Amino acid sequence: MKLPFSCRKKFILSALKQHLGLFGIWLVFVLFGSAFAYLGSNIKENKYGFIFFGFAFIILPTAFMRYTLPSSILHYYEQELTKKYGSYTSAKVTNKKIANYSHTTSTFDGGKLKNIKEFLYVVEFQFSYNNQVYESECFFEHKATFEAISLETKLPIQFLKTNPKKITLRRRKLANQLGIKPNLCN
Repeated sequence: MKLPFSCRKKFILSALKQHLGLFGIWLVFVLFGSAFAYLGSNIKENKYGFIFFGFAFIILPTAFMRYTLPSSILHYYEQELTKKYGSYTSAKVTNKKIANYSHTTSTFDGGKLKNIKEFLYVVEFQFSYNNQVYESECFFEHKATFEAISLETKLPIQFLKTNPKKITLRRRKLANQLGIKPNLCN
């Protein structure tokens, strides 16, 4: 799909806007790292320690940003692309499963181990487009939402016609369809 430059610019800016807080934190690390490196270059004792610490303070967050940011920005870009040029349809629920991520803390809390129960509720679905079946899955945080969805439920989705594997679950519409609060549909 050939997009005009103005649309691509709008989508990129929207994706970058989602990361303003992360850019702000990164900038704080760069400023503090620069201050430590500058301080290290102007003192005689522990000169190299301050310089090393300052550069480490800059390099480590920068490496983290370079590693995680491209995929995250691409994700939000694709969401904006799907929102603008996507096609609406309903998907058929094919399977429901619960992923158990419960664990026990390694520290003692009052002399006892602390058990933390964490579950991720997964709903697998499929839809057809151009005589081809596409499958995907979505995740829910709340058990009530997971239980409200049955195998007969039609999930409202939006997909990109040029790449039907790019699918977004229309969570607000699903919440209205199920009669639950929108914040429970995350």
